[in-house]
Amino acid sequence: MTTAYWIFVISSAIVLYAWIGYPLLVSMLALLLARKRTFLEPASDPVVSIIIPVHNEELKIAAKLDDCLELLYPYERLEIIVASDGSTDRTDEIVRHLIARDSRIRWLHSERRVGKSGIQNLAAGHARGDLLFFTDANTAMPPGVLRRLVDRMSEPEVGLVTATVLFGYPEDVVEKGQGFYWRYELFLRSAESDLGILATGSGQALLVRRELFRPLPTCYGDDCIMPLDVRLQGYRVLQHEEATVFDEMPHSIEGELRARIRMTARNWTGTLSRHALLNPLRFPLTALGLVSHKLLRWLTPFFLTLILLCNTWLALEGRFFALWSLQIGFYFCACVGWLLTRKQRPAWVFGYAFSFCLANLGFFLGMLKAFRSQRIIAY
Repeated sequence: MTTAYWIFVISSAIVLYAWIGYPLLVSMLALLLARKRTFLEPASDPVVSIIIPVHNEELKIAAKLDDCLELLYPYERLEIIVASDGSTDRTDEIVRHLIARDSRIRWLHSERRVGKSGIQNLAAGHARGDLLFFTDANTAMPPGVLRRLVDRMSEPEVGLVTATVLFGYPEDVVEKGQGFYWRYELFLRSAESDLGILATGSGQALLVRRELFRPLPTCYGDDCIMPLDVRLQGYRVLQHEEATVFDEMPHSIEGELRARIRMTARNWTGTLSRHALLNPLRFPLTALGLVSHKLLRWLTPFFLTLILLCNTWLALEGRFFALWSLQIGFYFCACVGWLLTRKQRPAWVFGYAFSFCLANLGFFLGMLKAFRSQRIIAY
């Protein structure tokens, strides 16, 4: 067998494992090895500090604070910190008006831009709560979400609970394809949560024990690094399926691509910065999850490129022509999906092929940024 053949076989096996084999494996392990929950009735509700980082959010901050004030949680056990990262619009004026209405709201302001992680660190340093609840200005929250998250903290081995994020505007073609991808992602997170090896979260709603919070490096995302730090300290990270919040996806192909690039670049370097979790001798199942769920997925576009090149070479030699035709056909479907999406027309099954390729293009460009050590501190 030629070198091209073995590269084709190994690369194909890795891609199939990362996208199909690992989800099947982790779901079966979750059924067999899922940990029992241990509930302890707390003497009183813990004090919760809601931390909302903002930069020029005058159009969203009032609705966000209304959501926070309507949360079903004891009045005296809640504080709300709006931390401004150098805002220059009317955010300050709006928040101060609401402070006069409810003294639980606090305003912190940094004169210079320090990035999302930097302003979150500032707010955490001023917070009085036993639990820190990180959420974004554009995330809508039902009244019962905080209660559900806090209740899971009654389990002593749990250090962080993340809400389930649902995306709106389902009529959008890009979001329909991404909705399938996101359901796939939530399926994996749920299985890893049940197994006790989840090491990621959703930055739209993260609840963490104050004593487990570590200052966030400004070059990484909170949804990446915070769960990793909690796992390093021996505590579990949970995905709460019934605690749901709502967010919007980018409404354009370019916006979705930029978000995917930013996420990949920050999370790749963030994951590698906590390399102890990748040690199978210390964290065997967590290491398996991080490598399979994260690292191999972000490397998928490089393996897909090798598969296409080797498959083309083998097809020219008269071998695997049917597989080459299927691969070319899949990319053709993705191109059709792209054209239909650009014209804002229903993409049907072509939209899923396009969504997969768009995600992998984002992975590829994000990895290039990570390899070039480009820092990203934006929201």
